[in-house]
Amino acid sequence: MTGWRVNAVAILLAALSGSAVGADGDWLKRAIDEAEPGATLHVPAGVHRGAVVIAKPLRLIGEPGAVLEGTGEGHVVAITAPDVEVAGFVIRKSGRNLSNDDAGIHVTAARAVLRDNTIVDTLHGVYLKQAPEGRVIGNVIRGRAAVETIEDPMTSDLRMSNAELCSVELEQNQRGNGIHVWNCAGHTIEENDIRGTRDGIYFSFCDRTTVRRNTIRNVRYGLHYMYSDENVFEENTFTESAAGAALMYSNEIVLRGNRFLANRSHRAYGLLMHTVERTEVAENEFAGNTVGAFVENSISNEFRGNGVTGNYIGLRVSGSSDGNTFSANELAGNIHAVETGGAAEANAWSVDGVGNFWPDAVKLDLDRDGIADVPHKEADLFGAWRRDFPEIGLLSGSPGERALRVVHARLKVPGIPSVSDPRPLAARNAR
Repeated sequence: MTGWRVNAVAILLAALSGSAVGADGDWLKRAIDEAEPGATLHVPAGVHRGAVVIAKPLRLIGEPGAVLEGTGEGHVVAITAPDVEVAGFVIRKSGRNLSNDDAGIHVTAARAVLRDNTIVDTLHGVYLKQAPEGRVIGNVIRGRAAVETIEDPMTSDLRMSNAELCSVELEQNQRGNGIHVWNCAGHTIEENDIRGTRDGIYFSFCDRTTVRRNTIRNVRYGLHYMYSDENVFEENTFTESAAGAALMYSNEIVLRGNRFLANRSHRAYGLLMHTVERTEVAENEFAGNTVGAFVENSISNEFRGNGVTGNYIGLRVSGSSDGNTFSANELAGNIHAVETGGAAEANAWSVDGVGNFWPDAVKLDLDRDGIADVPHKEADLFGAWRRDFPEIGLLSGSPGERALRVVHARLKVPGIPSVSDPRPLAARNAR
């Protein structure tokens, strides 16, 4: 186990144990009241009990062992002034009222900086409400589901039970989101580690935000995202959840270099895109999911250079999706590479003469330009039947199914839906 993970586990265990030396909660309140705007307060080790309200610009820096412990009602830390920084604390014991958005840190002002905190035993971890241009960096957030499973984190891992996308047992009176962002713009959310919350990061009406290098696992949706435009998601890892990311009713998103791994159950997805337009999905890894990516009612999106490998279904593209382009993607090792509905010509499977890599494509490349000389047809065998009659899935990978797929790749078989790639790649990473 790497050093930073050992430190994170040690901090988390200390946060849960409540073993820190008690401190005068009134001291911190007096210090905040007496501080000049813009001052820096270094908070000593110990448990500082009682809700903290910061209503002026301040930097609140926790020394090692500093704990902010709420009363079990409302927020632990409420930030109502701009230009506040809260860093280096264990923060625990918020209220559990979803109607009041109870949180470890609740922000309603601009330019908050929240970094290097460990947040446990709270409803929401961080809640940003009409609070633009915040920075949420390097925090460890553990929801109640993760906390309850910790026994020996040096030798065991955190797991969730298999559950369907829309029926995960959430314990709604106990579990909120790791980071909840509502009706604001311009945030930076980086290098946070989130587990066991309801959703990892929740966006609603949030634009022009960068979300980078976060790790989210064992939640319902790693990223739950609605009515939010022009946001960038880079190098995040979404794993072992009911859905890695669910993007809905949004435009002009960039998803680049993310990893969607091992999101498995009857209806689990690495990435779900519903009513999404003009979005770039590039150089991501979709591996080991029930469905790697599901594109529904979405138009004019670009899928480029993604690895879609080892999923039950690699890509599911609904008949209501059109004008999407797919190029330089690797679709290998999936039991079913593509499941499609509607007219196959509604979407393009090559761009500027570059198609995708298909294991069953004819690899003949006489001019050695990396593009196969024979177009490829990828069949959606039993696709609609599998949804109505799941038992048909038992035929997946059978000799008969494989033989039919190979025949169809070379000569279209009537009555079987398929996608056509006119310029398939002759080898992995050919372009």
